[in-house]
Amino acid sequence: MRKAFLIVPLLAAASIAFAAPSDTDRVKVLVKQKMNIEATSAKRLPMGLYEVVADRNLLYVDKDVKFLFAGHIYDIANQKDLTQARLDDLSKIDIKGLPLDQAIKTVHGKGERNLYIFADPYCSFCQRLEHTLKDLDNVTIYTFVTPLMNSAAMVDRIHCAANPEKAWNDWMLEQKEPPELPKNCKTDTGNKNMILFNRFGLEGLPTMYFDDGYRLEGAVSLEEIEKRFKELK
Repeated sequence: MRKAFLIVPLLAAASIAFAAPSDTDRVKVLVKQKMNIEATSAKRLPMGLYEVVADRNLLYVDKDVKFLFAGHIYDIANQKDLTQARLDDLSKIDIKGLPLDQAIKTVHGKGERNLYIFADPYCSFCQRLEHTLKDLDNVTIYTFVTPLMNSAAMVDRIHCAANPEKAWNDWMLEQKEPPELPKNCKTDTGNKNMILFNRFGLEGLPTMYFDDGYRLEGAVSLEEIEKRFKELK
């Protein structure tokens, strides 16, 4: 499929003609009929296209769903990637709903700031991030150890250790093996974290969340994490 990329300026608010609800409903129906995609919402954009949301993904179509526009829409006047901003918004979660009892808790300094991280013990990028996080001060880190990379046995060994936090840090920072799985330990925490991973529509690890629900992916730098914390204030 040949991709059509759009780079357009925003129109003035006074000139925006909003579509009637019936128009957006019609677009949702046509997306289902023509593309077999169940849209959760649709709205008309100032430039005449329709934004369709389907499972945290964005589609841009015309009013008759004859054309699909792939790519990012940019506001040239304000130098802003509108598509990325919308994707960031769609990827947010309600932090209050996170089951923190499924996470390994690590406190640095006063622990006044919070990070919520999904990571796999066999993920090299997750290990790189852990080396970055050890230098992050005044933070409480909740790590949801997730068996994405055929690591279920290792995840269970970490959760069943006498000190899961130490077992996690020893492995991720020093490659020191956690104790063997005790025969009397049965845990399904890894499976529960995998369910969360799928529910949030995550595709890779590591992935971290902040208190406002904002998602940041990959083995990002300390500077990038600190920048995001400043944006919370």
